[in-house]
Amino acid sequence: KCLDDLHSWSNKWLLEVNLKKTQVMIFEKTNSKKAKPIFNLGKKDITVGKEYCYLGIKMNNNGNFTLALKQLSEKALHALYSMRRRLNIHHLNPKSAIKIFDRIISPILLYNSEVWGAYVKNDFNNWDKLPIEKVHLRFCKLYLGVGKKASNIASRGELGKFPLIINIFKRLFKYITHLNSLSETAIAKQAFLISKDLFTKQNTSYYGKAMDILKAFNLNTEITDLESITTELIQPITKRLKENYLTFWKHKLENSSKLTFYSTIKIDYELEKYLSIIKDSNKRKTLTRFRLSNHSLQIETGRYHNIAREERLCNLCHSGEVENESHLLLTCEAYGDTRVNFINSLKNDLTTTETNLNEPTLSVDIMKSTASNTILKLSKFIFSCFEERLKQLEAGNAGSH
Repeated sequence: KCLDDLHSWSNKWLLEVNLKKTQVMIFEKTNSKKAKPIFNLGKKDITVGKEYCYLGIKMNNNGNFTLALKQLSEKALHALYSMRRRLNIHHLNPKSAIKIFDRIISPILLYNSEVWGAYVKNDFNNWDKLPIEKVHLRFCKLYLGVGKKASNIASRGELGKFPLIINIFKRLFKYITHLNSLSETAIAKQAFLISKDLFTKQNTSYYGKAMDILKAFNLNTEITDLESITTELIQPITKRLKENYLTFWKHKLENSSKLTFYSTIKIDYELEKYLSIIKDSNKRKTLTRFRLSNHSLQIETGRYHNIAREERLCNLCHSGEVENESHLLLTCEAYGDTRVNFINSLKNDLTTTETNLNEPTLSVDIMKSTASNTILKLSKFIFSCFEERLKQLEAGNAGSH
């Protein structure tokens, strides 16, 4: 009946509906094997499709946003690589690189997240598996110069960046305050009220999904319904989301064997100072990889060959010690001369007052230092050690042949 009325109205006003841009989509949880009904406009059939792109968001007939998230992530990734071709991000100040991402790439990823954000997995463990956050992590790792196997939580932590899910939920609740302000006659408000009605009947709905987010982050005792969300509550909600993530982050650090060293040197969740101080991108990347255990030491490479942790021994000094970060910094004889020069330069540096060079915690103290001179000398030392390591390993391999 509606299509017949549309056809009559179009004919009356000498208009023609473009059927190439017109589809019918039947929303259903599973693909039914029943014959699909036929829709036509006049004598022309209208295609019944399983997916459709509306206002830049690709929807499919099962009602989820999987295709939309995939499409947005592909667009954002294309923009990221396009930017990378035109700009060497390793030469950028970290704040500038982050600003470019937030202004250019992030808006693509978060497009319409006020709606689809209610339907994503609302826990931090699963969030990293979604394509939206994968692009965010790709940026973090590209800028830091670490590999794909580098820890996600450490890669974000070095830049002081929170996962995008927090920004998405902030936008979602901000949008809900907008919906609350609309008149009852507004279409968006009517859809919101229908969603609430579905929620009260215990059916899946936008309203219910938003309430699930509040419950997941222990906000449901303070905010009992979405109508009570005001503009003034957005900041406290965002703060609570960040606090929840920091608790999750600390727990992951404490329980990750890969990040044993990192957990001793990463104290505050903020942009690391060394990223701004070290201008030589190669030295900076080497230090980052060292901090994140995304390097070639046995403590890291041994895990991929199923070598027990205590058997990942140093092949250079034959001391019988595990080749980990502290071993390279403090005891490996292969870097003896380089280390002596490094320590002497620190002793001669009057600004190195925060580091006790005689303490057993020397490796941690040096890595945690925020003194510019110490950071620069440390990056030079670490870079030299890995260069020396590579030379000795290559020489050893050549000799064995």
